[in-house]
Amino acid sequence: MEDFNLSDTKKNLFAKAFANKNKEKDGDLITDLYERSGEAFRGSRIGKVVKNMITSDFTKKQRDKVLDKFGAPEHVKQFAQYLTGGTVGNKDITELPENLRKDIVRSHLIGTDKDPLFEAGLNRHSSYPNKNKEIEDFETGKLIPNPNYDPDSTLLSLYGTSNPTRFTLGHVQFKPEEDGGFRMTDTYKVDSNESFGHDTYKPLRGYKSDLREGGRLAARAYDLSKFLGINQPMKYNVKFGEEEASTFPSRGNF
Repeated sequence: MEDFNLSDTKKNLFAKAFANKNKEKDGDLITDLYERSGEAFRGSRIGKVVKNMITSDFTKKQRDKVLDKFGAPEHVKQFAQYLTGGTVGNKDITELPENLRKDIVRSHLIGTDKDPLFEAGLNRHSSYPNKNKEIEDFETGKLIPNPNYDPDSTLLSLYGTSNPTRFTLGHVQFKPEEDGGFRMTDTYKVDSNESFGHDTYKPLRGYKSDLREGGRLAARAYDLSKFLGINQPMKYNVKFGEEEASTFPSRGNF
């Protein structure tokens, strides 16, 4: 491996971080410093070495073994994987724990004749948000026409399920296939604050709207991962068979 001078690397990082910082009129000094120094670090030799060490398949295999050994909940495991280079080989996630699979099927069948509460008239609201003709106006509490109404929508909301499913997946696509089964697809990533209608995120200080459950600790972990350039979105591609997707799971079974 080629030798490099750490002192020179540090000098270059700070030089690039402060260069032309006033050009970013919409930013602030801390954000500018974070973004510019991060860009310089990622482009440096030491930055590339650090990234390769953390995101190599060998390291990711050891990471997954540790997470499994300590029984990390699925949402914690996925977040840790996202922060440290994604899946081994950057392959799609094709398997899910049984409790998450059952939560997905429950959400899919809520408001249908498979739902035990449907016949009693207690639950006719679909977990497919765009399939509902009416939605609640949060300001008035009244039902209003759904501007996104689409009877063929495959967007499935999992926010009414358990915390592991809600924190891991949120919204997914749940599409029917020719064999009668379904395929769940999604991309695991951290969305911008603007997508939640919140103020622009400020690294090293603020909260990340998409990481609100993890609070300040999760936001700082995200900041470090972004600085090092090692965060990696992950794709879900999970098959559900016809029988599995048509049977309403009992909550007592998981």
